[in-house]
Amino acid sequence: MKRSKRLCCVLLAALLMVSLSGCRGFLELYERLLIHGIGIDLGEEGYVVTVRSSLSQDDAGEEYFKSQGKSVLEALNNLSLSTGREPFYSHNYLVVFGSDCAEKGLADALDFFVRYYNTRPSVKLFLAQGLAEEVLSFQKDGKYLKMSELQTLSHSSRYNGKTVGMDILEFLNGVKREGSSAYLPVLAPGENGVEITSTAFFEGYRLKGFLDLNDTRGFLAVKDRIEQSEMVVSTEKAGDITLSLSSCPGKTQLLITPGEEPRFSIEAKVQADVSAISQGRDRIGESLYRELEEKTALLLQKEVEGALRKSVKQGHCDIFGFGNLLYRKHPGYWKEKRESWGELMAKCRYEVRVEVEVARLQVLFFSPEPGS
Repeated sequence: MKRSKRLCCVLLAALLMVSLSGCRGFLELYERLLIHGIGIDLGEEGYVVTVRSSLSQDDAGEEYFKSQGKSVLEALNNLSLSTGREPFYSHNYLVVFGSDCAEKGLADALDFFVRYYNTRPSVKLFLAQGLAEEVLSFQKDGKYLKMSELQTLSHSSRYNGKTVGMDILEFLNGVKREGSSAYLPVLAPGENGVEITSTAFFEGYRLKGFLDLNDTRGFLAVKDRIEQSEMVVSTEKAGDITLSLSSCPGKTQLLITPGEEPRFSIEAKVQADVSAISQGRDRIGESLYRELEEKTALLLQKEVEGALRKSVKQGHCDIFGFGNLLYRKHPGYWKEKRESWGELMAKCRYEVRVEVEVARLQVLFFSPEPGS
């Protein structure tokens, strides 16, 4: 019995050693290229990748490398020719695509990040205004911008209400979901650093056009995704007044009349607080509150209409998800019009209504206590 147990233990130990030792074995940390950021541009024979990496799990001492190959994976693996290390992707923060890749279509370049076992679907995606290499190689005061800092730009919408954030899974959902289109934030190097300059929208995987920052705010207002944004409204009585905006749930309704194109009624609701008055007033009257609400609603309506005109009317891209609403409400009609939806969408009527409510400041007067 004891012999059987000993033999069993020996066999299990041998099996464990065999299973843990593969043909490649274990790699030490110094043998791995811990990637923090990847830039992808088109090259003469395929793709050019620029990479930011480190020897440790933190951001200290990030390195910069460049390589090329016929595919994205081959270009990344060719990094070992100059580093002597194996690329490792589980620490990657972001991927930046060059505008040339987006004009060609991101399907091939993105496939690696979807299929490869060592990548994560939560990696943030950006589009470079020019070359992705220009973003990843940006230096300020002789130092590279950390990739963890660049990643935080994907969350900047919560502070300005004019930008979008996107990861791999969200982008793919935008491409694959019935009646919808994908979009990406656009990066460009500036005097003070790398910043988001606009929003790119796509027809499938191919770049189709851009929304400026104000158009993007109009889009976010309809989608109820403005957490905080500042708008300056000019008045005759109080000068320039700065309002802090936040969106509320609105409503997009669909109406189909036989023989006519679908009609969409879009209602966006926004709350606002008076944050600053240029003339330094302590209080403003009710008539001025109403003027602020009307002027702010008009400005936001123009931003919504600008986003609709550029993405839907001109670009035939459905970032608002009108087709998805049609698909859910009238699946039979959608099945019939699905293939021609891009052109049909541009002919539909869109009625935009923006409602703004400015919070009234309540001023309390306290009477002194007797004997004080």
